[in-house]
Amino acid sequence: MSFTRFRPTSHFIAPHSWSNDPCGAVYVPETQEYIFCYQWNPGTHEGGNCAWGMAKSKDLVTWEDCTPPIRNGITTSYDSLGVFSGSIVSRLIDGKRVLFLFYTSVAALPIHWSKEYLEGCESQSVAFSTDFGRSWHRYESNPLLSNPPKKELTTGWRDPFVSRWPNLSKFLGAEKNTDYMIIASGEKQRGPHLHLYSSNNLLDWDFLSTILDVQAGCPVSPTSAFKWGKNFECASFFSIGERNYIAVGIEEDVDSKRHNGHCTLWLSGNFVLENGKPKFKVTSHGIIDAGILYAIHLFRDAEDRLLQLGWADEAAKPGVVKDQEWAGCLGHPREFFEISRPISQAVANQDIWNVDHQTGTMTTLGIRPAPQVSRLRSNKKITSLREFSRLRSDNFEVKATFKNLNGSEKFIFNVRQSPSYEEVTKICFDVWEGHITVDRRNSSLQNLGMVSADAGDFRLLPGEELRIHFFVDNSVIEVFANDRFALTSRIYPSLASSVGASYYFGGFDSENVAFHCWEGHKNAWPLRTEQSEIVVNGIVALEEQKDRVVVHEEVVARAAVCA
Repeated sequence: MSFTRFRPTSHFIAPHSWSNDPCGAVYVPETQEYIFCYQWNPGTHEGGNCAWGMAKSKDLVTWEDCTPPIRNGITTSYDSLGVFSGSIVSRLIDGKRVLFLFYTSVAALPIHWSKEYLEGCESQSVAFSTDFGRSWHRYESNPLLSNPPKKELTTGWRDPFVSRWPNLSKFLGAEKNTDYMIIASGEKQRGPHLHLYSSNNLLDWDFLSTILDVQAGCPVSPTSAFKWGKNFECASFFSIGERNYIAVGIEEDVDSKRHNGHCTLWLSGNFVLENGKPKFKVTSHGIIDAGILYAIHLFRDAEDRLLQLGWADEAAKPGVVKDQEWAGCLGHPREFFEISRPISQAVANQDIWNVDHQTGTMTTLGIRPAPQVSRLRSNKKITSLREFSRLRSDNFEVKATFKNLNGSEKFIFNVRQSPSYEEVTKICFDVWEGHITVDRRNSSLQNLGMVSADAGDFRLLPGEELRIHFFVDNSVIEVFANDRFALTSRIYPSLASSVGASYYFGGFDSENVAFHCWEGHKNAWPLRTEQSEIVVNGIVALEEQKDRVVVHEEVVARAAVCA
């Protein structure tokens, strides 16, 4: 199995080895660059973590590798066994840009909701950069937080997401510059928790409340198809106007049918006070990705759009991953926004809608590819379905709109198709059944990957057109519909000839289809051969620094004056 056989060309991916959660994304205005970090286990294809990988970009689509900012500390340290996921906060302090890298420091393993929680296994720490991310230094007073609120009953306590939350500050009557840290957690014999902390200097943190406390196994709402799992991971918060949201990963019970027993939900809700403490009451919710995308991470782009990253795990057989010597990539950046429509009784009872009878509108969270992703397009554009059926490519993008629907239609796009059709992946949009599916039953003649379908529910509003958008990038498929549905899948065709495409729309009149396809997206890593030495040398440099006691810069000590 070659290293490149199933590697995507146009997606964010580590230079080699195992990678998973996006865990620090930030825009630096002084350099006009984005920094992305991710969990990385260099030197092995197996899951685990010993470093944060890092890359930078001017445009969010083409990237350069950077020296990893942190890796595991010395044997006796608070982070000797892991530098787990977190977030990066950017602040001006005395006119100087300071980046705060918050992470979960790990001193003992294993950590899992099903196992005994080891005392001192997880704590929350920070590192700093005052040179726009070129070098990083651990805080001399780490860890910032040492003990989870539920102590030995804890199922997990990790992935600090730090940001201001103006709507919460207003609700609490707090200073508008107050920063909040949310940590994903859970309690044995109870269920998942989200713990909230506050700070006025990013260094000293006070426990504020368990802002979300739910019972494992109970439905998210009385009509919901989703049930709360055993533990939360990778939580974040945001507001769009006056509406407040939480995005959170859920570790489900052992009988889960989802990929790795994971799913990620968005929760819309209101703040309330219980015994003087803020709580989050869920009013609507939905799945962020109906496929395998997990470990959602949020950040703002240069135009203040709210963007989302996520980890696309492998769905290949263990032998395939071992032979290719790498695992995991990120999905394309996506934008979160709100969609409002007049109330429709046909769908108003669905849990994704917040219904406001006073205004006559219902609102949900929108999810679509970030506008920057269009910069990956080449000049090879196809505008007819006939031309699409002659396509020979494993890297392309499709947008189509279906008009004048009667509600009984089913539209199928066949991708990564062999000449004799014995190998094919079907992307199915079933209007009648209200499902969108990536059918992988015949994706690989040699059964190199999973054959179960990735699928999710999706229903059109009365009279609504179907607007679909999908990307194929070798083994990665990302599917979107009507700006409120997303699904990520992975496939592993056996035949080199499986680069064809076709479609089947039943008797639907193609005159009612507006179709566009872009073939051959850009390489997201044009400098990777040259940059690989930087990454290797960076790991060596970090190894040499592990025995040093590192202190924070003097400017960071005055963080209380953050603007």
